[in-house]
Amino acid sequence: MTILTSTPLDKQAVELAHAVSRLLGWTYFLCWGVSFYPQLFANYSRKSVTGLALDYFTVNILGFSCYTISSILFLFSPVVRDEYARRHPRSPEPTVRWNDLAFATHATLISLVTWSQFFFWGYKRGPTQRLSRTMLAVIAVCIASILISTALALCGIADFEWIDLVYTLQFVKLFISIVKYVPQAWVNYKREATTGWSIHNILLDISGGILSLAQLVLDSSLQNDWSGLTGNPVKFFLSQISIFFDIIFVIQHYVLYPSSNGPSTYSHLSPEGEAEISYGTLGPPPGISGVGGDKRLRSSPRRRSFDEEEQRLLGIFRQGELRLRGRGKGHGTEDERRDEEERRGLLSSGLSETITSVAAGGNR
Repeated sequence: MTILTSTPLDKQAVELAHAVSRLLGWTYFLCWGVSFYPQLFANYSRKSVTGLALDYFTVNILGFSCYTISSILFLFSPVVRDEYARRHPRSPEPTVRWNDLAFATHATLISLVTWSQFFFWGYKRGPTQRLSRTMLAVIAVCIASILISTALALCGIADFEWIDLVYTLQFVKLFISIVKYVPQAWVNYKREATTGWSIHNILLDISGGILSLAQLVLDSSLQNDWSGLTGNPVKFFLSQISIFFDIIFVIQHYVLYPSSNGPSTYSHLSPEGEAEISYGTLGPPPGISGVGGDKRLRSSPRRRSFDEEEQRLLGIFRQGELRLRGRGKGHGTEDERRDEEERRGLLSSGLSETITSVAAGGNR
């Protein structure tokens, strides 16, 4: 049953449906548009981009650029619109809307700003936060596909039309949307934390995805032709891809790694220490206790015994040092030699006791 009929009452319903469609469109634009800012401001407040995957923010620029160009061609190119109408005679009007163009353009610009925080703002960045070879290969393949499609459209080879170039741009965007989320999900998994990755971004993103899909379904229903869904694949599949990965991030943040969500997770670290636990590292650098690393080792009886014996050894050595200092200075070379030998004796005996105690505790 279609929404579109000829009675006055149904005409009012159609007008109302169009109004709802516009409301959904601009609301999804608002949700998806605002979703970029929590991460931007989080980086600004931390003066750091640690914990973020550079791959994600780099391919975002290419993906949204493709989305912007395809939306412009669908809205303003008479050639592309005519080719679309020829392929979809029942619904000759493309389902691309002004809010789609507004979102794509805004997303491209804000992605450029966020990407620039890795290089030009002087923020802390981990030594492993680099563009991976895999992502470089993905970018190269995407650009090559666009160039080949452009050449085919120019030459008219194999009945390749300009609308096919538009679809190439849209499929590149979809491919990037699938690929771009994987590095950040992998980073969160390896770090067993979502620190640095804004969950507000994800909550807004999933809301925008639901609203975008709802607008597309409503517009196709109003046209009485569900080919409008396949005629706008980037909008149809982009919302579903976003929702799928957003659910993964929500599970990571609230279910798998909830203890890492507090603001004090890494608050005791120096900027250098925080940088060491950024993208690509599996544990903390030497000398930073209580973060990352082998949790079983930190909580084992052997490790606790070692810590206790280490503190006891340090106390014995300090007591001996104070006692030796109390004898005063200036008693000659023989006294200094005797003091040094006593220091070594204290250290070796304490160390021997520590090793024996820890070994005994481990055997238990």
